[in-house]
Amino acid sequence: MADARFASWFPPTSAGYCVDPNADQRVFGAQAPLPLADAAEVLALDAAKLERLGLVEVVALTYVEDRDDPSRVAASVLRFGSPEGAYGFFGERIADAAEVGHPAFRPLTAGADAALGDTTALVVRAATVLRLDFTSRGLAPERQAAAAAPVLTALAQAIAERLPGEAKLPPAARLLPERGRRPLSRRFEALDLLDFEGVGPGALATYDDGAVHFRLALFVKQDTDAAEDVLHTLRKLDGSRRLKNAPYDATRVVELDPKTGAGKEWVFGHKGVFVGGASLDAPPRAAPKGEPPERDAAILRMKRLLDGLHGAGPW
Repeated sequence: MADARFASWFPPTSAGYCVDPNADQRVFGAQAPLPLADAAEVLALDAAKLERLGLVEVVALTYVEDRDDPSRVAASVLRFGSPEGAYGFFGERIADAAEVGHPAFRPLTAGADAALGDTTALVVRAATVLRLDFTSRGLAPERQAAAAAPVLTALAQAIAERLPGEAKLPPAARLLPERGRRPLSRRFEALDLLDFEGVGPGALATYDDGAVHFRLALFVKQDTDAAEDVLHTLRKLDGSRRLKNAPYDATRVVELDPKTGAGKEWVFGHKGVFVGGASLDAPPRAAPKGEPPERDAAILRMKRLLDGLHGAGPW
């Protein structure tokens, strides 16, 4: 391996594949042989998005099968400046795939979080993201997914164990409840959650409660004052207002879809270093004449989220 710094990250062999001795290892970064700007083109990724998330370095090499006309797995490790940037990238890739309908990711046990597609796998661990891409000239397209799954699973787990840092997600993502959460719906937005200007990074996920679908969101700040600032910022947004007689200084916020202009309502509250929110994706129930529409469901979900959070860290 050309760069000894990364030798420990990649097992020489796994699942019948070995590091390709005939393919160059490539390292992109400010202190690396190749400029970081070239990594986006090689990986077919958005350069501006990578810069926004704080990409620092990329290491790329190839695993090859030990047989004639071998299949190959391109392995890339993207190192970010923080776990928040890494998980933000991971979540965006999953969300982008869901929006266009491919690849169809499913959960994979590796690192802090992982997903397996037809011929690709993604793993996040601390400030790094591993991407694996399987290709085979000897297999028909309809057979590639079945052949790729065991290889990608084994390689993802073997490499993830060797990557630096703890296999832990950022606190806001890790503290979102598991019960009822849709697989791979959890995301971390490393700049402003839900594009609410000035609120800072946070996590969200989608949940099922019978036939009702809703989302929960969570900010974890360094102190109580910073958390209060988030709630104050939310109250300044158009359409926001404080709800009377509601727990945790509950505040109604409207999230506008940038593509359609449609509004989705949220209820956010504040407790210690936490700001938690629940969406009201379903229409509110009818209320008696002269009274405002009920928002009990969102308020109660927000309250349950914050009720379950305790302590001042570390998490």
